[in-house]
Amino acid sequence: MVAVTVASELVRAGQTTLWLAERSGIAHPALQKKLAMKVDFTVADLADIAAALDIAVTRLTPTSDER
Repeated sequence: MVAVTVASELVRAGQTTLWLAERSGIAHPALQKKLAMKVDFTVADLADIAAALDIAVTRLTPTSDER
């Protein structure tokens, strides 16, 4: 669920995974694994991604209705 939301926000921003990796400080191969749902995002990852995309972290996390 989180990976899909991150990917959607990335598309909405009109940016690439390479751009996000550079802006968030997450290594590109690691980011790709997280987006492919092979590895979980950490809270720190989500904070870094939200900062890079200039959005609230809450936009990247599911609500209780979505769980």
